[in-house]
Amino acid sequence: MSGINNGTRDVEIGILGSGSRGNAALVRSNGAAFLVDAGLSARQITKRLETYGILPQELTAIVLTHEHIDHIRSAGTLARRWNLPIWTNKATYTASLETIGKTPEWMEIEVGLPFHIGGIRVEPFSTPHDAADPFGMIFNAEDGRRVGFATDMGFVTNLARQRLQGLQGLVLEFNHDVEMLINGPYPWPIKQRIRGKLGHLSNEDAAKLLKNIATADFEWLICAHISQENNENQLILETARKALNGHERRNLLSASQDEPTPLVGAGGIAGEIS
Repeated sequence: MSGINNGTRDVEIGILGSGSRGNAALVRSNGAAFLVDAGLSARQITKRLETYGILPQELTAIVLTHEHIDHIRSAGTLARRWNLPIWTNKATYTASLETIGKTPEWMEIEVGLPFHIGGIRVEPFSTPHDAADPFGMIFNAEDGRRVGFATDMGFVTNLARQRLQGLQGLVLEFNHDVEMLINGPYPWPIKQRIRGKLGHLSNEDAAKLLKNIATADFEWLICAHISQENNENQLILETARKALNGHERRNLLSASQDEPTPLVGAGGIAGEIS
């Protein structure tokens, strides 16, 4: 059976890889599977998709959240090789063209207006980051479940906090520990960028958001876009568990730069990688 025909009306997400060297995720529901970003090499994305039993020619789209190289590296190659449409807004597509080149089809979206890929209703919302028109997303499944995707944010806006209410699952940036960043090896201008309003969320920033949005219906969390130099996995998970006080039994994963997470969906881990 095809890896996209998972027989569920829920949304499942697997992080193919996440971090400063490259980001890509798989979103799957019954009859549809697409990428969110393609910042890994085409070879690595193809290889990691196979761990979910999915071939790249089974994909239906690539959604690009913004134009930074760690999110679009192989988008053009994959789109041309497998005849995949690129879904993104005009500003991001224009800013990406020099890197991705001409692609078979561009599906223009407008941040703030929902669109559909297969049976998944996607609600894009603006995020603060140093890019042309970056956005996060809410994925609405046919069974009514809502899953959020929010990385590359300098801070949590009121809009993001509002959009991320009432979720069953969330992919959320836990980029850095503030003390590790300040005392780490990065040049001061880079430290300022990361901590700035158009940079990345710290563990503490993410934890504050979780405390605000996690309810009894919240089922799983994937911590993503983790700095290898300015963060530690144990610290991330401890911070997230504390923020999910009262929801400790929820499934909690941290994404890796070098290997995919399991697929996560209704009730938690939906499928182990092979």
